[in-house]
Amino acid sequence: MAGGAPDSRLFELDGCQATLVPVRPWFSIFNPVVYRDGGALLAALPRLAADYEAAGVNAWTVWVPPGDEETARGLEAAGHRLDSQPMLMAAAIDEIDVEPRIELDLHESPTWELIARCNDRAYGVLEPWSMAAVFSAMDDPATRLYAARREGEVAAGLLARELDGDCYFWFVATVPEAQRSGLAAELMRHALRKASEHGCETATLEATKAGEPVYARLGFGSFGRYGMWERRQGA
Repeated sequence: MAGGAPDSRLFELDGCQATLVPVRPWFSIFNPVVYRDGGALLAALPRLAADYEAAGVNAWTVWVPPGDEETARGLEAAGHRLDSQPMLMAAAIDEIDVEPRIELDLHESPTWELIARCNDRAYGVLEPWSMAAVFSAMDDPATRLYAARREGEVAAGLLARELDGDCYFWFVATVPEAQRSGLAAELMRHALRKASEHGCETATLEATKAGEPVYARLGFGSFGRYGMWERRQGA
């Protein structure tokens, strides 16, 4: 995401890494911080806040891995608030039944904008808040884009980032009128078959509470909840 839109960038401090996406300054999910050292992260919070403010970003979030309660307490004391708790899920691809269930009408050449627009519709995001702006300049050779149509229109889409033997799913979405039809799950099975052909052995993702049962039925196991600790400038 740090290269997906004009003025977006990545910067690293001791023990942590931050992405700034000024084109969506109020979406903390697009302005995340990850870390290896909780103590270093907490020490860097004033610098992080200053850099986000200087970039015009007023909402950013720190992803706290499952079990790191000490860092979570430090973030809360510093004014961050728990915004969401996605579940870390993973599976060995050869333990997932990837045999087709339904026939897909695959889009031959989906774009980043198309996948983002599908997510916009799935989550009710309206202009001028469209997620598409985040990917206007995206070019990531490791990510494969998949979309399926229903009655000629794109109804489901996802991104599958294949790196170091792992297929990481993100931006999985189905438009409202096609939800609960099994379309996204079938698209994931298709992407998993492709990932296996490309040498991937595992698959990972973070799931919303609504998505957890979908991925569990596919064969993904749960490995604990991340804490997304959000900071809004001026709050």
